[in-house]
Amino acid sequence: MMMNQIEGRYGGARKQAAGLLCAALAASLSACTLFRPAPPEISYTRTANEALYRLEPWSLEGRVALTGERDSWTADLAWAHQQGDEQIKLSGPLGQGAVMIHLAGNSVTVAQGDGKVQSSDDPETFINQQLGMFVPVTSLRYWVLGLPEPELDFEDVGSGFRQSGWTVAYQAMQPVGQLLLPRKMSVANDRVKLKLIIDQWTLNDGNAK
Repeated sequence: MMMNQIEGRYGGARKQAAGLLCAALAASLSACTLFRPAPPEISYTRTANEALYRLEPWSLEGRVALTGERDSWTADLAWAHQQGDEQIKLSGPLGQGAVMIHLAGNSVTVAQGDGKVQSSDDPETFINQQLGMFVPVTSLRYWVLGLPEPELDFEDVGSGFRQSGWTVAYQAMQPVGQLLLPRKMSVANDRVKLKLIIDQWTLNDGNAK
């Protein structure tokens, strides 16, 4: 009788120890999953992106931070491009709900979050008046793809290039289908710095993400 009680106690202790060991292993595996190292960053190579001059259409979603001499703001960004047409949505800048920018040829329409809509035949000057800082939107349409604006001089530097007085740098690229597109980039001159993180690319009406 005494022997059975001793075996019962030892048996229960063994089961409890086994349960604790399993729990510890499960926690360890879970921690390995949670703290799995991030994939290595992919470096920028301009020549690998030259085919993107012919890419139509594309869209991106991400976040932008703009810093000037006396002001700065951040916003969520959604940009949809088709040939000759740019739809840019900034959500949250300057305390507003959203700003919609529509560029078509040499005309631009800006719809503010308060419902106010304005148009101009001088896109860059007008957009910069609305944003409060100069942003080279026409060139940025190429720079976000990792490309210099065509037909303008540029100089390769480090992980990017210089063009029209701006330094464009790509901190990280990401695979999108068979292509490499920017994930983290910055555009700066001596007065303004723009940082862009692109969370998602959509190419050719959704055929590559």
